[in-house]
Amino acid sequence: MKRWPLVIVMTLLMLGMVIPGCGVSHRYDSRLARADSLMNDVPDSALAIVKGVALDSLTDESDRAYLGLLLTQARYKCYITATSDTDINRALDYYRNQKSEHEKLTRAYLYKGTVMEDLGHPDSAMLYYKTAEATADEKDYVNLGQINTRIASLYRLYHADIQVCFEKSKNALNYYKKADDKRHQMSSLFHMGMCEGITSEEHLSGYLYQALDIAKEINDTYYIYQCSELLCRQLSMKDTSRHKAKRIALKCLEDYPELVEVDLLLDLAKIYALEGCNDSARFFINRVQERTSDHSAQVKVRKCNILSIIAKNENDVNKKNYYSDIANQLSDSIANNKQKYRIQQIENFNNLKSSNAKNRKISNLKLLIAILSSVFIIIMIMAMVYHFRRTAYAKSIIRELEGTHLDRHEELLKQIDAKESIIQNFVKNLVFFMQTSIDASEKDSPKVIRQRIKDTIGNVVTKEFWTELRAYLDKNDNIISNIALNPKITESDLHFIELSCCGFSYIEIAITMGYSPNYISTKRKEIAKKLGINIPLQDYISQLLQDHSQQGR
Repeated sequence: MKRWPLVIVMTLLMLGMVIPGCGVSHRYDSRLARADSLMNDVPDSALAIVKGVALDSLTDESDRAYLGLLLTQARYKCYITATSDTDINRALDYYRNQKSEHEKLTRAYLYKGTVMEDLGHPDSAMLYYKTAEATADEKDYVNLGQINTRIASLYRLYHADIQVCFEKSKNALNYYKKADDKRHQMSSLFHMGMCEGITSEEHLSGYLYQALDIAKEINDTYYIYQCSELLCRQLSMKDTSRHKAKRIALKCLEDYPELVEVDLLLDLAKIYALEGCNDSARFFINRVQERTSDHSAQVKVRKCNILSIIAKNENDVNKKNYYSDIANQLSDSIANNKQKYRIQQIENFNNLKSSNAKNRKISNLKLLIAILSSVFIIIMIMAMVYHFRRTAYAKSIIRELEGTHLDRHEELLKQIDAKESIIQNFVKNLVFFMQTSIDASEKDSPKVIRQRIKDTIGNVVTKEFWTELRAYLDKNDNIISNIALNPKITESDLHFIELSCCGFSYIEIAITMGYSPNYISTKRKEIAKKLGINIPLQDYISQLLQDHSQQGR
């Protein structure tokens, strides 16, 4: 017991050394930390800072990895297409082996995915996005929002499943709300609004209005234009709101001429074609053509559909059918893009893998709970057995005391000299305990009986008591000391023999030694075996005392 304070002090010292070490994170180059703090609000400033940091000037591997991550992230946020994955690979190689940099590892996987998209490998991008999702902490709301946004974008770009695209954007919105990130909430609402007409959801223009309100709140001109343009396109699909759509499109053309893209020009061309204004429709189609002749398949489909409407207005059936056929062929080529199946396969496979990992965690948790429950049950059973034994011991003491006669101790007390007061005190206390217990046995609990033994007998049975008792018995030719020469005999065996030599009954020995009365018989047999005798221990002790008595005469 004396060692416990030392153990506690050493444990506290070790914790004091380990815990601070666990909590200390690397102190990054101040320029990199500054760039990271600016990344969301002013990514162009963040890019300028990290581009000004020479890789050779950083000697610490963690700073070099951090630079690679920030360069990739800043370029992505500034709409600079990646042409190499060298920087992000440097970050990934480092953070994969750093348990303390969990958030940066998630980010590294995320932006590795964006780089793979730029390099034309959407299937690899999906794999990295899903790895980032599996790596992310459940409260890493911003990164989880970004991951869902990028997966939604893959589904949208490759026409894999627009319904999934909507659901992923909705997940991202929920994460951004938890992070209180207005700018990204606006982006998610915008992408949800893009899904109207091609998902099971209805009235998604409401999301666009919410996105537009946030864009005006944070004064984001680009998104004000984007939301307005998309609203125009959606409103133009309905005859009742086509005039409103045209008004929005013309206002965008007037207010944001530097932001105007081919989509807005095609919106106006379609609106005018549906209104029968063929010249105005052709005017905006020509403006689209003036920008570039190398358009995406989606733009070509929209152009052909508008030209088909113009041909219909002019009653030119051949041209109408010609442009309709081209539009259908292009749509089929988009819909049949095999890349979408690969994206879906990777998404589903990683979802299954993540689900299996969660199930394994649940199984491990259940196993741990089962083990802990089993240990708890075992401890409870052991405690009950211990309690039962202690209770049985007290009850057996009471039961045996009822037939005990106490007058036989008078002879022992007469033989003890006045100097041997410890033995006298012991006998008196033992007699007192037995008288008290017999008188009160019906109402005393086992706890009370055990405490009475401790109070009356325990404070007398000391080392001095056993020394004095042995000296008393050794007066006759060293009876106990001779038995002690046997190497098999333990100290407790000697005490048992000493009490037996004094004529104490088995119940009195049980009380003194703390044994159950039922164990006394077993103990006698064990000692007799150690002594190598073939007669009962009591007979052996009686014969021993008789021999010494005769020699004394």
